[in-house]
Amino acid sequence: MSNSLYPVFLKLETLSLLIIGGGKIALEKLESVLGNSPETSIRLVAKEISSEVRALQSQYSNIKLYERAYHNDDFNDTDVAIIAVNDIDLAAQIRENAHQKNVLVNIADKPELCDFYLGSIVKKGSLKIAISTNGKSPTIAKRLRETFTETIPDEMDLVLDNMQSIRNQLKGDFNHKVTELNKITTQYLSDGKISPAKNDLEIEKLISITKIAQRKANIYLAIIGVMLLLGIFGLVVYQFDLSDDIQTFLNKDGHIFYWMLFAGFMAEIVAGSMGMGYGVICTTILLLLNVPPPVVSASIHSAESFTTAAGGFSHYKLGNVNKKMVWVLFPLAIVGSIIGALTLSHYGEHYAHIVKPIIACYTLYLGSNILRNAFKDKNKGRVKTKRRTNLRVLGFVGGFIDSFAGGGWGPLVTGTLIKEGRIPRYVVGSSTVAKFLLTLTSAITFIFTIGIHHWNIVLGLLLGGVFTAPFSAMLTSKLPTKKMFVVVGIVVILMSLTTIFKSLL
Repeated sequence: MSNSLYPVFLKLETLSLLIIGGGKIALEKLESVLGNSPETSIRLVAKEISSEVRALQSQYSNIKLYERAYHNDDFNDTDVAIIAVNDIDLAAQIRENAHQKNVLVNIADKPELCDFYLGSIVKKGSLKIAISTNGKSPTIAKRLRETFTETIPDEMDLVLDNMQSIRNQLKGDFNHKVTELNKITTQYLSDGKISPAKNDLEIEKLISITKIAQRKANIYLAIIGVMLLLGIFGLVVYQFDLSDDIQTFLNKDGHIFYWMLFAGFMAEIVAGSMGMGYGVICTTILLLLNVPPPVVSASIHSAESFTTAAGGFSHYKLGNVNKKMVWVLFPLAIVGSIIGALTLSHYGEHYAHIVKPIIACYTLYLGSNILRNAFKDKNKGRVKTKRRTNLRVLGFVGGFIDSFAGGGWGPLVTGTLIKEGRIPRYVVGSSTVAKFLLTLTSAITFIFTIGIHHWNIVLGLLLGGVFTAPFSAMLTSKLPTKKMFVVVGIVVILMSLTTIFKSLL
């Protein structure tokens, strides 16, 4: 038998729906309707109405219940009807009465008596896909719905919004618009196929997008650095004769300012090549120099406030930010960062002999991950996994670890979301924006808890990154990525082991 059904989407909230029956089947149909069209005007008639159905009425004021036997007048002012009764003869009689009133009916579990079917529905924001098996197998329809719901990315709603904007901007007749939109959607769908070749293409695109974002961020940082250093800074030094004070400032704490210039330089190169690792490198170097843990995290987050702001703005302008993902990630990420900063501020000084090896163990773990990535088979394990990670919990844990340990948001949050099969460009962009918000929160929290007495470290890190930024993309493009991973991983591991060893002595 051929499938002659013609799919139609009804604006059910503008129609009047009659449901006859008040048991379990009626409840299932009622929940299906309300789940997709919650404002639909519904009248339900049945001799007995279950408590579950009555509970729904308390939630939806648009449901009217009539506990009585149905009569023909119930079809007056009715557009469509759903019959959920157990008696097949009664259902057939109701269908005949409905047709006399020109009302279309759906009879539960009796496809041969139905004028229309209630399909299993896939929902992704503005996208809806109705699945029908021509009344043969609701179970298969349900399984297909689950499969499509899992496969279609959450970012589809953002894609639809973008397509609508593109369509509204296109000039010309209908055929021209269809042709142009087909080109875009064909490219999108072909990029979405899951295969090693397409995954390699996706990774290459991600690297390209990240480099573009970094390049724009580098321009902003370079402009800020040049204006601040050559303009305001030079003028202040000259007007107030601060050369001696500046010399004292630069030589403070064993010339740590120059070490921080080196740390910022190295961290920016690493971050430019791998898209993450700024906090790991800086934390490892600062711990090795016996800087107190609270000052380590406070300094890094103060410097990162500038770099993540520029990077986040660039990603936003490039359209790489999924606002929904940011809104889910950042609230608890901020809470986690505040708790991490307060915990480190309170216990970092008095229990430095305990806190430092804990943080060093964490950077040791991150270093081993970096080293492992250098030898990972690129074509292995690139199968899209089920998205089971709770974004709020991930944001909270990532915020706490990043604030407490001085880094780790990128490897934990960004790495986890990409491994789960989410669209990489949106993950990187959204994660960067959320990172800026939690970094700013951490910096402010540290200012109020331990004060501002580490500007030589902050300035060193910031200037090292600023002066390196315009050249980082050029330098890293000439360096083999695998060897960079190996070198950085080994350096982080060795410095972390050194810090642990010195803490235990």
